[in-house]
Amino acid sequence: MLKRIWPTRVRHRTLFGLLLIVLLGSSALWIARLDRLPPLSELGIGAPPEPGAAVAQGAAWDPPAARADGFAPVAENEAFALYIDPETSRIAVENKRSGFLWRGNPSAEELGAETAAGLLKENLQSPFVLEYILGTNTRRIQSNALDPKVDATFAAVENGVQVTYDYGELGLSFVVQYAITEEGFEAVVPEAGIREDGEAKLFSLSVLPYFGAVSGTKEDGYLFVPDGPGGLIPYDASRPASVKGYEFPIYGSDPSHLKEGSRGPRREPIRFPVYGLVRGDQAYAAIVKDGKHNATVRALPAGVSSTFHSVGVAFTYREEYGRKVSGLSGETVKTIEEDRVKADRRIEFRLLEGEEADYVGMAHAYRRYLEENGALGGRLEPVEHVPMQLSIIGGGAKPRFGGYGYEAATTFREAESIVEQLTDGGVSNLVVTVQGWQRSGRGETDRRLPVAKELGGAEGAKRFADAMRAKGFPVWFEDYIGWKQPDHTDFSMRSDGVRAIDSTVLQGRFRLDESFAIVPGRLGDFIVQPTKAIRAQKEIVDALKASGASGIHYVDGPGNLLFSDYTPSARLSRADTAFYYEALLAYTRESLGGVGVVRGNDYALEHADLVESLPFESNYDFVVEETVPFYPIAVHGYVAYTTVPGNLRSDYDADFLKAIEYGAVPFFRVTHAPSRALMDTDYEDVYSSEFAVWKDRMLEEYAAFDRLSSIVHQRIEDHERVAEGVYATTYEDGTRVVVDYRAGGFQVEEGGAE
Repeated sequence: MLKRIWPTRVRHRTLFGLLLIVLLGSSALWIARLDRLPPLSELGIGAPPEPGAAVAQGAAWDPPAARADGFAPVAENEAFALYIDPETSRIAVENKRSGFLWRGNPSAEELGAETAAGLLKENLQSPFVLEYILGTNTRRIQSNALDPKVDATFAAVENGVQVTYDYGELGLSFVVQYAITEEGFEAVVPEAGIREDGEAKLFSLSVLPYFGAVSGTKEDGYLFVPDGPGGLIPYDASRPASVKGYEFPIYGSDPSHLKEGSRGPRREPIRFPVYGLVRGDQAYAAIVKDGKHNATVRALPAGVSSTFHSVGVAFTYREEYGRKVSGLSGETVKTIEEDRVKADRRIEFRLLEGEEADYVGMAHAYRRYLEENGALGGRLEPVEHVPMQLSIIGGGAKPRFGGYGYEAATTFREAESIVEQLTDGGVSNLVVTVQGWQRSGRGETDRRLPVAKELGGAEGAKRFADAMRAKGFPVWFEDYIGWKQPDHTDFSMRSDGVRAIDSTVLQGRFRLDESFAIVPGRLGDFIVQPTKAIRAQKEIVDALKASGASGIHYVDGPGNLLFSDYTPSARLSRADTAFYYEALLAYTRESLGGVGVVRGNDYALEHADLVESLPFESNYDFVVEETVPFYPIAVHGYVAYTTVPGNLRSDYDADFLKAIEYGAVPFFRVTHAPSRALMDTDYEDVYSSEFAVWKDRMLEEYAAFDRLSSIVHQRIEDHERVAEGVYATTYEDGTRVVVDYRAGGFQVEEGGAE
C-alpha cells in the first residue's frame, strides 16, 4: 500500500515530502497551541454543580381532616398556610395576614361558566400539564392529573408535601414537592424523582400553570411577563382576535436547537426569570430558580384558550429538531433528542398584598431574592458626580488593495485628548472602554495581541491607561468570546466549534445583531466551545493587566448569549454554559478590578460592574399593553447600567428621558475621526460617532444626568404613572424624579430621608 501512495519520480517525491512536512508542522503547531491553554483550575474554575434536590423516601403522608372545600392542611408558618386536596392533588396557599386564599386552579364554581371543553378544561383542573412521547414517535401526548393512567401518592417533606405521579403502564413517573417559605411557597421537580423505564419519555412539564388564574374582567389587575424591562397584560384590555398569548423562552432561543422560528421577527430575549399576576390588592411574583435555562414563560389572556387569564412556565426536557437525512439534499426529518436535560426544576412564589401588590412590589420581591442569594454583588458606593460611560472606538480592518488593512479612527493620544476636552467641559467621572484595539482590526476574533500599532501599540495603551488612572478614570478593553469569524481566529471550527443538536458544527445559522437579538448569521461563523474560549482568556487578561487595564467589557458571551453544546466528548447544557460564563466574569473582575456585559442576563449580575444597553423597550407584541421598568427597579443601586448610546438613539429626546426615568447612567460611543472611517469595518453600524460633532451635546447631557448623582447608589422604591405621558421614580431617600414626555423634560424633587 505504501508503494502505491509514495510517488516514483524524484521531483514528485520531493513535493510530496514537503507537503507532509507542512501538514505535520501545522498539526504540531495546532496541538502545541491546545497544550498551551491553561486548565480551568488555573483560573479557579471548577465543574458545574449536579442537581441536588432530594426525594423523600419515608412513610406515606397521612392527610388530616379536610376542610369543606376538600383541602387538607399541610404546613404553616406565621404568614402562610399550605393546603392540598388529597383527592385531586390540587393545592392552595392562604395568606394569613389578609385571609386571601390563593388556589392552584380555578374553583368548581368558577369553572361552572367555563366554555372550554375536553382536554383544555381538564388542564384547568390540574396542578400540572405534561407532554410525553412514545418511543421514536415525535407526536407529543398531553396529559394531566385527571388522566386515568396516572396515580398520585403523597409523602411528607420538610415544611410541605411531596406528590409522586406514576404512569404505571408507561413506566414514567415524576415528583413534585411543595413547601411553605417565609415569603410564600416553592414548587420543586427533583431530577432524582424522574423515572423513564418504558417507551414513554418526558418532553415538557408545566407546574401550576393556572396558579391564581383570574376569570374574565371580574377583578382589576394584570399579568406580568418579563418582556424587555417588564410588560403588563391588563385583564380589561381589548385585543385583536389574532392575539394568541405570550410564549417565549427565558434567555431567548438556543441557537444550537436550530429552530426555524429564530429567523422570524427580531426580539429582545427574556433577561430575567420572573412572571407574576395582580388581582386587586393581592399579587405574586414567581421566580424560576432552577431549570430557568430550559424554560418558557406562557401568558394566556382570557379568550385565547379559556375564559381565564393565566401565566406560568413550561420546563423543557427534550428538544425537537430536524435531523438531516442526506448531506447532499439537506432534507430533514422530525426527531426528538434521546437524552433529557438533567436538572432540578424549582419555582418560588412570593405572595404580596396591599401596597406591594403591583409590578413594583414584584420587582422588590425579586430584588430581595437576588440579595438573599448573593446574586447582586455589593451595593454601589455614593458618588459626587454621575459616571459617564465613554466608549472610544480605535478603528478596524477594512478592504484595501485586494486585502484588508487596519484604519485608525482614534489613536490613544487622540483618546486622551477627547477625555481632556470632556473634563475641561465639566465631566468629572468617567469609565472609558476602548473598542477596536485588536491587531487584526476585528471584534469577533482571538487574534487580539499585540494591541494595534496604528493606535500606539501596547506602549500607547499603557500610557493612556496610566494617564486615565491619574485622573481616577478606569480603562476597560472590549472583548468577544462567543462568535468567531473563521478567517480571523486560531481556533478550529471543526475541533473547537460548538456542536448543534444535529451534531454538526453550529456555523453561520444564527448570531447576535446590533440589538443583540438572534438573527441569521454569516455562513461560516461559529461559536467557540465555552471552556476553550475561557481557558484562552487567561492570556488576554494577563496582557491587558500589563497594559494597565482596569477591566474587560464582554460584548458577546457572558451577558447576552446562551446555548447548549452537543460536542460528544464535552456536552454542555445551557445551565453549564451560564456557569462557566459566570466563572469567567468572577475571574476577570478579581484579576483586573472590573467587568462589564451587554444586555445583562440575570446570572451575570453578581460579578458585573456595568450592564451596557439594559433592555428599556418591549417587543411591541399586541398582547403586552404597557412597558414598565421592573428590571431597573430590581437592580438599581447594585450595578450601573445604560440604555443605548446617546449618539445612536432612534428618538434622541424620548430615549434620553427614558434613560432618566429608568435610572440609567449617560453613555456615548465616539471616535476622533469622522464616522466614515468605520465604514466596511466591524463597527460600521456606529453611523454617527465623531466627537467634535457630539462634544457639546455630550457636555449638555452630562450636566443633566449629573443632577441625579445623589441617587446612583440608591434602590428604586417606587415607580408610577402620574398622568398620561408623565412618570415618577422614587428612590430610597425620598428623591423623586418626574419625567414629562409631553413637555420634553424632567424635574428632580430632592429627598432627605436617611
